[in-house]
Amino acid sequence: MTETFLPLVRAQAKARKADPKLLIVKHPVGGLNEDELRERIQTAFGALRLAVAA
Repeated sequence: MTETFLPLVRAQAKARKADPKLLIVKHPVGGLNEDELRERIQTAFGALRLAVAA
């Protein structure tokens, strides 16, 4: 998900008493060129690898 939607997701999770695991990337994702999208994907993948290793 993108950082723009983080407050909404946290509010919804709190209302439902949920504790979601999130990968957060810079906003926006839509409308990016190939290099910009690749950077978002690499950032998310790196965060996922760290989370799995922990």
